[in-house]
Amino acid sequence: MKSTFFCKLVNNPYQDPVVYVRFRREKESIMFDCGDVYRLSVREIQKISDIFVTHMHVDHFIGFDNVLRCLLNREAPLNIYGPTGIIEAVESKLKGYTWNLIKEYPLKIEVCEMRRDVILRGSFHASEGFNKIDGPAAAFDKSIMSKAGLAVEADIFDHGIEVLGFSLREDTQININKALLLERGLTPGPWLNELKTAIRNDIKDIEFNIAGQQYHIDELRTLTMITQGQKIAYITDISPSESNVKKAVELARDADTLYIEAFFLAEDIERAHMRNHLATVHAGQIAKMAHVKNVEIIHISPKYINMLDIIKEEVKEASLLAGV
Repeated sequence: MKSTFFCKLVNNPYQDPVVYVRFRREKESIMFDCGDVYRLSVREIQKISDIFVTHMHVDHFIGFDNVLRCLLNREAPLNIYGPTGIIEAVESKLKGYTWNLIKEYPLKIEVCEMRRDVILRGSFHASEGFNKIDGPAAAFDKSIMSKAGLAVEADIFDHGIEVLGFSLREDTQININKALLLERGLTPGPWLNELKTAIRNDIKDIEFNIAGQQYHIDELRTLTMITQGQKIAYITDISPSESNVKKAVELARDADTLYIEAFFLAEDIERAHMRNHLATVHAGQIAKMAHVKNVEIIHISPKYINMLDIIKEEVKEASLLAGV
């Protein structure tokens, strides 16, 4: 089955970690982290509807200015999700510029700040000179976004500061076997979407009117092909503590692809603990315990600039040896 979304690493593993996600048949894209984004075209940036920021270190947030510049004249809002301090960080970025000529610009920036017990909201509208407008607070829920059959979950990790990790999952895909539909002489129509909805919601007793004839849902199930939706996880800049590792495993559970940092080699594992980063062995162990299908290594220390093959091998070896 065709996937709903496609991911690409914007930079190489030694540069700012940024993952760009575009959606099939949709005009929107999302992005994980907002570091150096100059490799993205203006067209790609203009499609970004949501940005999920792990934390506001410069290599994860410096691209905000470039995104802002590309979106100023866009009608659709930009949604930003981040950890404690993200609202103030966006406000400070915006206050660094003079906005006397933007009253007629349509852009609205909506910011959600995830704290351990609450989600805070702040809005910044071009028509209001990007002055902060406080929004209603809500209880923190790991499911932070849900739309068009997609859901993003977040959890809070320790990096000496609070940082976020994310997962993106699409709903179970339900497709119609067109050959079987024609073979049974059934006419396509709105009832097909109603059938998909009924199956997705596990409705067991419903009938459909097709060209004047009634069919029970059980007579139509064989027309559908059901596959598990795709899932990715994005985890970087976390301390290799037991608590962090446990949460990382749960967030990445059964992911098709795990984007994860491997900042240090195994021989520098003590330094990894001191610097609150994962080493290769931690990345491999998390991937193994979470039963992920594929690992994409991000955020490697520049000190290993010519050692990518060694980094990959250590992650692979750890994923094979880790206990489940």
